[in-house]
Amino acid sequence: MKLNGNKITNKQLVFYIIQAQIGVGILSLPHDVASVAKQDAWMSTLIAGLISQGIVFVFWGLCRRFPTSTLYQILPKVLGTFLGKFFIFSYSLYFMVTGSLVLARYSDLIDKWILPRTPNWITMVLILITCIYIVSAGLTSIARFYVLVSPILIVLLVLILYTMKDANFLYILPIGNNGIQPILSGSKEAAFSMLGFEVFLFIHPFVQSTGKEKLMAITTSNIFVTFYYTFMVFASLVYFETNADIALTPEPILYMIKAYSFQVLERTDLFFLSLWLVIVATSIANWLLLSAIGLASLFKKKRHTPFLPAVAGVYLLLALLPDQQRDFEHFNQFLGPTHYIFIVLIPVFLLILSLVLSKKEVVNKA
Repeated sequence: MKLNGNKITNKQLVFYIIQAQIGVGILSLPHDVASVAKQDAWMSTLIAGLISQGIVFVFWGLCRRFPTSTLYQILPKVLGTFLGKFFIFSYSLYFMVTGSLVLARYSDLIDKWILPRTPNWITMVLILITCIYIVSAGLTSIARFYVLVSPILIVLLVLILYTMKDANFLYILPIGNNGIQPILSGSKEAAFSMLGFEVFLFIHPFVQSTGKEKLMAITTSNIFVTFYYTFMVFASLVYFETNADIALTPEPILYMIKAYSFQVLERTDLFFLSLWLVIVATSIANWLLLSAIGLASLFKKKRHTPFLPAVAGVYLLLALLPDQQRDFEHFNQFLGPTHYIFIVLIPVFLLILSLVLSKKEVVNKA
């Protein structure tokens, strides 16, 4: 299966990974982490970044042994045809479920903040159509679009920086007062929001650079996302009193900027959300792409685009299932163990097995 034979540069890879990692979770991340780690939530986010970097090294090690193969091609080579196809289907299903949860969260936020009277399925269909258009254009066009929209992240950062004029930095004191266990538990919550860098396993053969350059690119992306998320969490902690406010505020970032208006911009929160929609679209497009190329690999098709409408339909059906906050919590509890399995355990197992069995690609440099 080929992504339309497209290639991307190493710089485009940096922005690709950043857009894949930053998504719908950015709005609820401070609440989720602070509910566990309290005023030390910013430390949890940094630890989550270190954990992500450890996984990045595993991905890079596996891709170095199979420099011209995606994970969907590596699985049959290491595990055999039958097990390989089973895990290809499992990965496709996992990405569908994960993507549908992102879609459901997006729709829920749109319903609460912008369009409360609009049926959820309409907002879902609109963004899915947009994502299908993005993904069907090919890898090069996807990467160019991700580079184009990346400055939006800086605009969002500036809006949060403005709120810091009313921050109280005493709210994060005393540092480490709750012990190491809550910080580690909070890092687990933060790590889930950083998912997306696993796309490297599927696009690395199409990057025009050396193995070390690819490692530097994905490391740069992870460092940027780690500090970006850490700042968002830190800003929320010093703006809200942790125990009384942030734990009761599902989307603290939005409530922070909602309190401010400018001469030409009265509803800052709506402006923020309008930019945030683009970031969410890139995140959903990423999951849509990974699901579609998985099915294309499973059925030995060269192009993934014919599978996009069917995959989007599955996303829509699954996303319509959660109806209340409790449903989202159940959904997250179900997905929690699967994140560890598909993002950590399976790649680690493949790397170890390929080393033990001395399985690797022999690249002809002639």
